[in-house]
Amino acid sequence: MADKTKGTRGLPPRLSKEDNKHGYYYVLFSEKGRNKRQSLRTKDRFEAETRFLGWLEQRQKEYISLATDDPIVRDCIDLWLTQQVIMFTDGVQTRFKSMVKNINAYFGDMTVSEIVRKDSMIYYEKRKAGILGNSKAADSTIRLELSELRAVFNFMQKKVEPKQRRINSEIVPYLDIPANSPPRDRIVTAEEQEKYIDYALNGNYNGIGVKRVNRIHRIQTFLIVAIETGARKGAILDLQWPMINFAKGIINFLPSGQRQQHQKKRPTVPMSDLLINFLKQLYEQKINNYVFENTTDVLSGIDRVNSLLGIEGVTPHTFRHTWATRAAEDGVAMETIADFLGDTVETIKKNYLHLSPDYLRSAINRK
Repeated sequence: MADKTKGTRGLPPRLSKEDNKHGYYYVLFSEKGRNKRQSLRTKDRFEAETRFLGWLEQRQKEYISLATDDPIVRDCIDLWLTQQVIMFTDGVQTRFKSMVKNINAYFGDMTVSEIVRKDSMIYYEKRKAGILGNSKAADSTIRLELSELRAVFNFMQKKVEPKQRRINSEIVPYLDIPANSPPRDRIVTAEEQEKYIDYALNGNYNGIGVKRVNRIHRIQTFLIVAIETGARKGAILDLQWPMINFAKGIINFLPSGQRQQHQKKRPTVPMSDLLINFLKQLYEQKINNYVFENTTDVLSGIDRVNSLLGIEGVTPHTFRHTWATRAAEDGVAMETIADFLGDTVETIKKNYLHLSPDYLRSAINRK
């Protein structure tokens, strides 16, 4: 029998009935490094959510008896995910999965007090060299991971429940975090974009390490969605088919059941004809609810495509930056660009106002 909990390690407990032929809801969770699931014995969504909350409450009570003044990092992260990043939708994946896996690979079995400043530098060197994780990590990625670990420690000091689990600030280590990367001005040229689109529509991914015949590969899909929407990588990879409305020609990047937007908003945007036609074709080969079949990172795949097409310096974020740059150069209002990308108007103006053809136009040809 297949392991129905595959892929749950590193995620907070969540409600699901995916791949359950009987239709019952159950809880997916990870405990002591093992994937587990527990049936909630109901097919009703509302009843399942109520029982799930009860399950979480009981789990929290059990944590009280495990309270320690110096917990291991893996337990701290589990509490942080459960109480801060908890999700009630079926099988929702997040960017936290790979991040937590990488952090736990080095820090997971250490107690908070065992970590010293030097450990953050060792972690940086190992991630940079690709010793930890599936590939060499950029400074920005390592910065994000260490910043989230810092957030975990802050959470354990001030917010974790029950209060008996809160830790003393004196045992919390200082973490050296890489400095912010310089502004990324690289954009995809018109010629390069034509290559990407031609490859996404007509290319065969078999030539660069993936054996798949007569199917659109997820990297080809990412290229089209990223170029046509300018959406963030995480929002694109979380995309599920119910979030796409072909009749209205729109994509709602906010996952179903997630009622509140985070700081990095996930907007509802219209689709181009190219994107609609591409996704309709892709829908015919779908194997689950996810447009990309899973939420595995696409960075290494983009690198392989760049090598194949002879393109350098393009990352998943470059497509978003390119979309915003071209929109600004075409005279699209800053407010419209901000709404489309899910950014604040202030952020868009800071980065793209100088590209607008009307920028400072009123300052010349004055009488």
